[in-house]
Amino acid sequence: MTTDSTPAETIRNPTVEKRLAIAEIAAPLVCAGIMPLLDPQAATTMSTFLAAPALVAAANASGLLNDRLLNDIPGGDLLRAHRRPMFISAVATATAAATATLDGQTGIDQLVAGWMTMPSLAGLVSVAWFGAVGFVGYSLRRVLAGHRRPHKATHNAAPATGPVDAAVRDILHSWHAHVSGENGAHPGQHLTLTAHGPEMWEGIIEASPGRPVTVSSETVSGVYRLPADWISITEGPHTSSRNIRVRTVAPSVEEAQYSTLEARWLRRVAHKAGCMPGTHLEGAIPDPATGGVAAWVVADEDTDAITIPDQYRLAGALHTTTLLVAVEPTSNPRKAKFRLMERSPLQNGTPLPGAEALLANRNGFVQLGTGISGRPARVQLFDPKVGAQHVVVAGVTGSGKGGVLQLICLSYHVNKVAILYGDPKGSSNPAVARMAAYAGCGKDGAMGTLRLAYAILLHRIAESAATDAKNFVASAKRPYVAVPLDEFAQVLGEKSEHMKEASFIVAAIAEQGRSLGMAMVLCGQIMNLDKMGSDTSIRDNIFYGGALVLLRSDSGQKQRVDLPHAFAGIDPSKIPAFWKSDAEESLIYDPNIPEDDPSRTFGVGYVIGPDERAEMMRAWIQESADGLFDPANIVYPADFPDWDDRELIAATPVGPAAVDDEDDGTSTWAPSAPVQFTKEPTAQEKILTALEERRDPISVEVGYLHLDQITQMTSVARKTVENTLSRLAKDGIVVRNPGAAGEYGLPLIADEES
Repeated sequence: MTTDSTPAETIRNPTVEKRLAIAEIAAPLVCAGIMPLLDPQAATTMSTFLAAPALVAAANASGLLNDRLLNDIPGGDLLRAHRRPMFISAVATATAAATATLDGQTGIDQLVAGWMTMPSLAGLVSVAWFGAVGFVGYSLRRVLAGHRRPHKATHNAAPATGPVDAAVRDILHSWHAHVSGENGAHPGQHLTLTAHGPEMWEGIIEASPGRPVTVSSETVSGVYRLPADWISITEGPHTSSRNIRVRTVAPSVEEAQYSTLEARWLRRVAHKAGCMPGTHLEGAIPDPATGGVAAWVVADEDTDAITIPDQYRLAGALHTTTLLVAVEPTSNPRKAKFRLMERSPLQNGTPLPGAEALLANRNGFVQLGTGISGRPARVQLFDPKVGAQHVVVAGVTGSGKGGVLQLICLSYHVNKVAILYGDPKGSSNPAVARMAAYAGCGKDGAMGTLRLAYAILLHRIAESAATDAKNFVASAKRPYVAVPLDEFAQVLGEKSEHMKEASFIVAAIAEQGRSLGMAMVLCGQIMNLDKMGSDTSIRDNIFYGGALVLLRSDSGQKQRVDLPHAFAGIDPSKIPAFWKSDAEESLIYDPNIPEDDPSRTFGVGYVIGPDERAEMMRAWIQESADGLFDPANIVYPADFPDWDDRELIAATPVGPAAVDDEDDGTSTWAPSAPVQFTKEPTAQEKILTALEERRDPISVEVGYLHLDQITQMTSVARKTVENTLSRLAKDGIVVRNPGAAGEYGLPLIADEES
């Protein structure tokens, strides 16, 4: 290795250095031998004389003698190389001189031979003195032997001995003159070259102990007249050391794209105060969908897990916009997907290919659009194993929530789901109203929709109890039922006259509807409690019982529910309203340049649900669903027996708002009694029924049946019949025929009464 603090052109004279080493080792011993022989005045004079080199050694060891001074004085290179042994030798020599001056021969005898009196104070001092003298000799053993410590060979490294390459000398000279020297930008922060080649060089920057390295890529760029992107400075083993890599020739186009990105990441993102500290990029490849680069973000060895960044801060660190950068966490806490885009594939949007694109797969997932990676942005509308799935669509005006709701409702229609649509505004989505089995427009109409949905819920609860049904199984006669409520705050908000009744119904569907095949779809601007009936169960049950489509909204919306960890870095308020970058804006207005009207980012957001891909997506663009649904095949809940009374049901308040209208003569609706389904009789019930048919009506004699007859009459397995009859005979419920094996009958009525 070659360091700027040891100029390459200065090579220490081995003969002079060996003589200095001998003097350092011999000085304490000679002083201890000569000082007792001098008279007191001469000893004092000698001690005073020895104070000067001791002070110089101390100043050299503490760093008070700077590099410029050492370079200017004769022997400065030896002082720099022998800082520690020279200081220890000076201390040992001064100790011998002071001892001889103060205590004479007796003190020297104790210093030299005191180790034989251990344990004692004099013995400890003697051992320490000899240890110091021995350490000096041990430190200088290689100098006395005539060679220096060899260095391990490094690929493309400058040789440790022999002539120094002129390029290496120029690198170190420039560093010392402009960076680490007394008049440099960062005094005392020295460079040690570890590798040098025709295209790049590497090294270690070291500052004084306790002081951090502050050299930046911009400083190095100015010193060597190279682009800052060619320079990479990364963390070292401690704060007083950092690694540096400098390219000296321009990289290829592909290398420049990737190496520059990696360097920018380390310099702007991965540093300790950055938004993703302790990380680096790996496996960078072109991203054809965006014209940019995709790479893995990987945690460093001393980093436990990746920190999910705030996307706005990440975009600022990489000098781009939030629409052109993305980090998607994976199941591995040490890896994430990173994309830096030249253009967003979401900007132009993708038209809905057709109604068939909204067909659900076998698990109930429907594609609503595409993410920036090209992957489908999916939402689960129903789960064959669990039931219907609730959905929340949240976004400010102009964010595209109406278009997303239209796609969801068209998906319901395509997948044979009955739609009960509530639109408090009255004209939010006319196409959805036309494809719904029932549509209530206006606030009163929307309440009618909710009341009808509640009546269906009550019916299915009663039906499920009558049949002991555990899981909902959809069919043509008993379809899934979806209840989309647009602008839900109009009826659920605290200022709404319908809040109590609406929140009562929505809470009931949110809590019990899933397992009964009924989904609640809430579409609105914000998820604040005061806009959702002031009932946390509504928000939590709908979100955790399904999915959330989060479009552009205020930053607080992501705090309304506990989002999965993968979504920790998203902020819906940072989704801009328009596709327009700062580069397109002119500082000075020029009337000769035509205005470039920006396009809106409607439909851009995140889908948060079972699929859980934390990447930005954009919903398919479809102005109107007219022409995509079949008006002749509108699905309605055929299992609901009071469907013909739906208008009366919609006009009848329920829950807290229910009133008794009998006094004023108006009619109100009451739910029909649930259909009583006949349960499948058990084996015991079938056997007892068969024996009852054989019983003597006047109870004169027992009517017996053989096992084969009972098996044939009941269609129960013979083994089950045998086991059941044995148990019933043991309990006295049936009797065996003592005259014929395998025949059983019911006891006579008189016997039962007795």
